[in-house]
Amino acid sequence: MSTTLTVPTSGTTTLNPGPVTNEGSSSGSGKLRKWRLSVAGRKRTGWLKPTPSLQSHSTTSEQSADRDGNDPYTVLQVVEEDTTKDGTGTDGGYEWEADSSTEDGTGSDAYSWIDPSIVGSARLRATPAGSIAESDELHSPGTSSIGHALSETHLSTFPTPPDHTSHKVQPRRPKISPSDSYNLLLAYQSSQSTSSSSGRSSQQHPSTAATSHIISPYTSSDGSGLRNPTPDWHDLVDASVRKSLGAEEVKRQGNLWELITGEVEYVRDLRTICQVFIQPLRDQQPPLLIPQPRLDAFITEVFSTIPSIYVGHAKLLDRLMERQRAEWPLVTSVADLFLETFLEIIDLYETYMKNYPFAEARIRRESDHNPAFRDFLAERNTHELTRRRDISSFLQRPISRLPRLILMFQSLVKHTPDGHPDKEQLPMLEQILSTALRGSQLGIESAEAKIKLWNVAERLLFRRGEIIELDVAEPKRTLVHSGYVFRRVRSETNWHGWQDLHAFLLDNYFILARDIEDGKYVVVSRPIHLDFLTIDTADGPPERRYDGMTRYKRRPDGNLLEPVFQPERLMFPFTISTGGTTSRSFTLCTATMAAREQWREKIEGAKTLREFDVESNRMFAVHRLSVPTEIKEPLVAADSFQWLGRETLSVATAKSVWLGWRNDAKSLRELIKLNAGVISSVSIVPDFAQLLVVSSGRLLAFDMDELMSTNEPSTWVQQGGSHATELSREPVAFARVGTTKGRLLVVHAVHSRNSHSTTLHFHEPLLPSARTRMPFRQFATLVVPGFASELAFFKQTTAVVTERTFVVAEPGNPTFNSIPILPPSTATATVARVVISKPLGMYQIAENEFLLVYEAGGCIVTKYGEVARDGACLRWNLTPSYAVFRHPHLLLFDQAGSRVEVRHVPSGRMCEVIEEKGMKPLVLSRVDQALLGLSPGGLVKLVETFEL
Repeated sequence: MSTTLTVPTSGTTTLNPGPVTNEGSSSGSGKLRKWRLSVAGRKRTGWLKPTPSLQSHSTTSEQSADRDGNDPYTVLQVVEEDTTKDGTGTDGGYEWEADSSTEDGTGSDAYSWIDPSIVGSARLRATPAGSIAESDELHSPGTSSIGHALSETHLSTFPTPPDHTSHKVQPRRPKISPSDSYNLLLAYQSSQSTSSSSGRSSQQHPSTAATSHIISPYTSSDGSGLRNPTPDWHDLVDASVRKSLGAEEVKRQGNLWELITGEVEYVRDLRTICQVFIQPLRDQQPPLLIPQPRLDAFITEVFSTIPSIYVGHAKLLDRLMERQRAEWPLVTSVADLFLETFLEIIDLYETYMKNYPFAEARIRRESDHNPAFRDFLAERNTHELTRRRDISSFLQRPISRLPRLILMFQSLVKHTPDGHPDKEQLPMLEQILSTALRGSQLGIESAEAKIKLWNVAERLLFRRGEIIELDVAEPKRTLVHSGYVFRRVRSETNWHGWQDLHAFLLDNYFILARDIEDGKYVVVSRPIHLDFLTIDTADGPPERRYDGMTRYKRRPDGNLLEPVFQPERLMFPFTISTGGTTSRSFTLCTATMAAREQWREKIEGAKTLREFDVESNRMFAVHRLSVPTEIKEPLVAADSFQWLGRETLSVATAKSVWLGWRNDAKSLRELIKLNAGVISSVSIVPDFAQLLVVSSGRLLAFDMDELMSTNEPSTWVQQGGSHATELSREPVAFARVGTTKGRLLVVHAVHSRNSHSTTLHFHEPLLPSARTRMPFRQFATLVVPGFASELAFFKQTTAVVTERTFVVAEPGNPTFNSIPILPPSTATATVARVVISKPLGMYQIAENEFLLVYEAGGCIVTKYGEVARDGACLRWNLTPSYAVFRHPHLLLFDQAGSRVEVRHVPSGRMCEVIEEKGMKPLVLSRVDQALLGLSPGGLVKLVETFEL
């Protein structure tokens, strides 16, 4: 039998090589055929495969194909070799050799995926054209090869004219990567649809027809030219194979095929995120977000763990492809590969799902405020790999992947026979993924609530000039409830007017605002902190609402127009207030009784959670100090200090001072007893062993070395007023101890009887070795206008608090300045209302910033006394009578309400409220003095806590 072969060179040459042996099974499985050709001293070697018209390998088919003019074989590879000694070649005829099998004559095809005896078909073993010519640069199965696509050069390897300069190339057995198994299957399927048409209407070369439709799963393609761009498992397997299997196994293999092809698409999308969005965003010049740390934070917040998830799934896909290639067409199991992978990366999914709402909100916000970023996303949407999908579609892929896998695993386990390993592993996989979804659900809900809170906070418009810190950046901050409420507004022109308000209940504030254009909210009243919010009534009778005339209509019996009033509506009121002596109250209404009840439940629930949170995270705790039962008279003053290496407590009644160890109430002794006067203050002078006592305008100093010479209470000595050193000759208003100009000074203030002024006397304590007769020496005297009530020490100056203002002066320098200095600007209108109230204290909060505390609020000034921060000020939630600064917190004592408001001064944030019934703070005489107070239960101390 003779066969005619066609050599696709520049000129068509038809030769008859002679008889060729066809080795094929009865089922018609064909073999690759090797041929050799010697032309002018050069040797050419190639591979042939039978076209579908020769699958039967019959003489009749061959002759028929010859008559039709079609080539019965497709040339897959041509390798040229110089056979002359000098490499120049000689003229001569064509010498052909054709083999009926591969190199060894009996070996199987290198691309054979299955045993032909099992499948019973040679078509699945047919090698797709172009695959044999792959180079060694193709990635190996052992490395991550996700995203590798067959290059165009691999798909178009044709014989070329002789090249005398080419090197010798030895034929080698082709290699295949695991990720190309999918390509080969699609190539086979496309070859079935193109083989029949190639002989009828196309002059296209057979090798070109066999290779032109190979689609890579890692490149964008619409699948044009394929009979079925997304074939199922049964489309790729012979009917004889399907008939030999049970129905359940066919469904199971179909599910496995769907699982693997779905993984191919998923990995492609993950790679698209990394290559189309993340890397270009990093490489964009100029950068879309400035500075660089902001860009890095944005990428981390938006894309989270996607790069790590992609690496894990890329490795999984490699292993899936390798197993599919080795076991085709009957894949035994893939559950073990999925189980091993998800045990490693399931935490990455939980992290990503909890972060997803933040990523979505971050992209939306950046797009709204950054036109360059918006243009970048629009350009990315037109990229070939995105297939006109926006970034949100890609970010949702990991979110939807786990539920999809769970459904696929559930379907797969139904068709898995008993005793199969997948029967145990698939439920384990389903449990792992379901647990991750449930575990992340709370995080997702919390993130969505946080985003709602951020959206509300961004749209709130507060009164200009007031610092209101909602603390929305706090991780635990949430939006508890929101909705419309209504408030009656009476005026001279409209006695039945109503105002529609939008109420927002956060876990720390209750806010009332009115809607305006562009979705903004104007805050109509200062937000009420939950620590001060109370519900007075929530069961009052409904009120009737009339909205006035809406339109006119003609009377039925005449031509006159009469107004038509809208029907009345019932409003259900509830009253809230801030509590305390200066309480603000609001009567709000809802449209239904159910809405009113919901507001009541939400407010009470939020307050309960707030109380639990504050109690477990107190910044200042109240400790009770024990005093001996022998003290029958009420306490009026106290101090806590270090003496002889131990914590010492001094408490004073109207006539005496008791001293002893703080943690040992039995050690307290009455060591100072005065026959005249009423004690108002007691304080220690640190490092100088002097105890200051103010009694009825007299400033007395007692020597501690004489009172408590040892640690043994039995050696302590009681003294009277005659043993003290008196520092004042006039009635003393108050005494303070502090450091200025590098010296520790004792200052007492004397109010003038003849003029509205105060004289400050500065005394410097002396060490025992430097004393002559007196333990103090006169340092300076200062006269300031007004009656002073408090004194603050700074590095070179002192600040005197008077009835209306603050006076800054330097000891020994008669000049002084009054602050604050208000610029003539309308932006300081709020500050102007604050500074007309009673001053309480002045504290340094930063290098060049000072806080002025008033009854109504506080403002920040520079070291020159000018209002800072564009006139922004703080407003208190209560009316304090005394203030203490413990960096960075300010404590505001409301003696009438027995409450203490704690503020974080740098941010203005409201931290907590300390409630102690009947507590009265004791005025501090020095900066580092302990915070002590008197309550009906005895002596208390406010102790600052620290985070563990």
